[in-house]
Amino acid sequence: MKKILVIEDDLSIRENLNELLTLSEFDVYTAPNGEEGIKMASEVLPALILCDVMMPGKDGYAVKEELYKNEATASIPFIFLSAKSEFREIRKGMILGADDYIIKPYDSKELIESILKRIEKIEFFKKSIVENEKIEKVNSDKLLSDDRILITVDKKPKFIILKTIVFIKANGNYSKVVLEGDNILMVRKLIKNWEEILPESNFIRINQSEIINLDFLQNIERLSNRSFIMKLKNNDNSFIVSQRYTSKIKSKFQV
Repeated sequence: MKKILVIEDDLSIRENLNELLTLSEFDVYTAPNGEEGIKMASEVLPALILCDVMMPGKDGYAVKEELYKNEATASIPFIFLSAKSEFREIRKGMILGADDYIIKPYDSKELIESILKRIEKIEFFKKSIVENEKIEKVNSDKLLSDDRILITVDKKPKFIILKTIVFIKANGNYSKVVLEGDNILMVRKLIKNWEEILPESNFIRINQSEIINLDFLQNIERLSNRSFIMKLKNNDNSFIVSQRYTSKIKSKFQV
């Protein structure tokens, strides 16, 4: 049975989720607050975590940040449950690397489907880790020159031309590399490792989980909280600069 950790301060919701997940043949663990949830996640190492956003003490966002710092829990699929449906709240959750953001009251069937899809996805990645690691010992990801990088994709070495990378988004121990033409590669590399090897002249990290290629930058807008939102050419996504990285943006663009 797959282990599911539910972090929820509302007793009735916690009990309802426990019953629903148990009936769906999951091994369910529950925590009434963020502090206990973080501790339990490290001890149990569940297949997936369901976490409320608004909780006393550490809220859901703080829980996600803490788990991301721990190598043992960083790649565990994470789904936020929240009554907050504002775009900025959903976007904040996704920036932190959440796999999904489900609005309360949730549909039970949709919740179970989301859980199963996330677990299936991480299981697929785990199966390829051993083979990838064997290849990486011989052929580790590295910057070969100013215009290309050698990485491992689907157990095979692959050259990527740097100027074709539009942006990179963290996904646990993997990164989603989006290339021109909406081509997507899943690479087993942490976002901090990308930051270390990519040339600063073209690439800039804008939050905990995203790096963008400045060659694709279309415009920058200042937000009311003194941060920025960035738009890329031929891309519908909005990229929000976290407070931690605003000084870098100001210095780079004199805004």
